[in-house]
Amino acid sequence: SCPPLSGCSPPNRDAVHRAKMLYADKVALANRARLRMLEIREKEIDLYTTNSRTVGTVNTMLAGIGYTAMVYTKMGYYQDAPFYAHTFYPITLSFLISFSLLSLFILTLTVMLGPGLALRGPDGSVHIAVEAIMIQYRTGCFYFGCAVITCHWVIITYAWGGFPLLSSKLALTAIAIASLVLILVQSRAVARRFHVEEVHSGAFYPSNPSAPTADGKGIVAPTQVKQEHVRVGMY
Repeated sequence: SCPPLSGCSPPNRDAVHRAKMLYADKVALANRARLRMLEIREKEIDLYTTNSRTVGTVNTMLAGIGYTAMVYTKMGYYQDAPFYAHTFYPITLSFLISFSLLSLFILTLTVMLGPGLALRGPDGSVHIAVEAIMIQYRTGCFYFGCAVITCHWVIITYAWGGFPLLSSKLALTAIAIASLVLILVQSRAVARRFHVEEVHSGAFYPSNPSAPTADGKGIVAPTQVKQEHVRVGMY
C-alpha cells in the first residue's frame, strides 16, 4: 500500500490477482509436463530392460552350448582328430563361452542397477539412468554379436576335426560362412529399416543449463548428463 501524501497510486488488486493466477497456472503446467516426461523416460527404461533380458536369455543358451561342447571333447571324434583341431576347437569354445558370459554379466547388472538409480537417486537420476542403461545395452549387444560370430568359428573347427571326408568339411564350412554372411546382411538391413535419424526421448533440456539441475526441480541439462557419464567412467 502507498503511504499518505506519497503521490503513488495503489496497486490494482485485480491485476495482482490475475498475475498470481497466471503464475499458478504456469507452475501447474510445468509440473504436468515434468510428470509426462518422466512417464516417457520410464517407458524407455522398460524398453531397454526388456531387451536386455531377451539378449541375456540368448547369451545363456549360447554359453550352455559352449559348455556342453567343451564337456564332450572326451568323445571319440575329438580324441581321433588332428592336432589343429585339438588346438583351435577348445580355443573357439572358450571364446564363445567368454563372450556370452561377458554380455550376460553386463546386461544382468544393467537390469539390476539401472532402475535402482532411477528410483532411489537424487533429482535428475531418471535421465542419467536411461542414458547409462542405453550405453550398457549397446555394449552388451556388441559382445553378444561377438559370441554369435564365434559360434560359427566353432562349427568350422568342428567340421575340420570331426569329419574324415574333405567334402563334408568343405560343406560344413560353406554352410557356416553362408550363415554368418546372411546374419550380417540381415543385421544391416534391419538396422537401416529401423534407424532413427533424430532421437526424441523424454529428456528435457532447458535453455539454462548452468543451474545444478537446470531448473532446480530434477530436470537435468545435457552438460550434467555428460559430466555424470564421465564420473562413472562411461566416456
